[in-house]
Amino acid sequence: MDFLTAYMMNMQAAQAAATKNEANRRLDIENAERQKIQDRADAQIAKDEAKETARKASGAAGFGNLRSGLEAQLRQGLLTYADATSQARDYGARYELDPEEAVSNLTNVYTKELLPGRRATGITAAYEDLLQRPATEEEKKTATTRFEQGYYTSVQDLKDTILKGSDYQDKFNDSYIENYYDTMYGKQERDAAGKKTGIRSTTFDSSLLPTYAGGTESKAGVTLPKFGKITGQSADLDRAEETFRDTRKYLYSAGLTNLQGDIDKETQKLKNEGAKDVAKIGSAGDIYKSLVGSFSF
Repeated sequence: MDFLTAYMMNMQAAQAAATKNEANRRLDIENAERQKIQDRADAQIAKDEAKETARKASGAAGFGNLRSGLEAQLRQGLLTYADATSQARDYGARYELDPEEAVSNLTNVYTKELLPGRRATGITAAYEDLLQRPATEEEKKTATTRFEQGYYTSVQDLKDTILKGSDYQDKFNDSYIENYYDTMYGKQERDAAGKKTGIRSTTFDSSLLPTYAGGTESKAGVTLPKFGKITGQSADLDRAEETFRDTRKYLYSAGLTNLQGDIDKETQKLKNEGAKDVAKIGSAGDIYKSLVGSFSF
């Protein structure tokens, strides 16, 4: 091997070694960067896990206060049973806790302590609001049974039943009639105890009626009833109003009948006088004819 060949081979070996060293250096740099990235990721994961662990721990620590708060709000009527149990389950899901014990506790509080009293209050209020009277023992028992069996799911269901019942319908109709007569004749009088008596007073104003012309009232042969303030039951006032209307109708009819009689008399008079004039003219014509016939030309 000559010198040049040996030199070239050494140069190639040195270049190959340098290239390999550079590749290794780059690989080391890349590996170092990857490790940094992995270290940062691991650190972030550890941080997030620690944060999540702390969050769950905080949630677990606060779960007792939440349960107490939900129960208190449920008792005070600030939350419905559905809202309270929903919030307990949502909290459990958010912090990976088992909420069923809390839900069970809320269920017991609601169904055993709160619901019976609230139903009883609702039943009493429904009858007092709609019928203005307390519910009978039989009505309370029936309503309670229907709530327990699920036929009623709310107090509004009970109210709907009362609204459809004969007691309410009769009362509504009575109230409607009372309002009608209050409008027509005024409010009922009350007794010393403040209870309604059914007695009302109203005034029928005679000045609103037509009147007989002077000297004609005695010819009619009818004595008109006297009107003014009338006190009595609704039926009495209805009869008085009917009499008032009949009187007004009679007076107008009598006036029109009298007017028609006068017109008929005047018409007949004109007919009679006209017939007389026609007779006179006819008689005068006959005389003229006789005179003319007595002359001969």
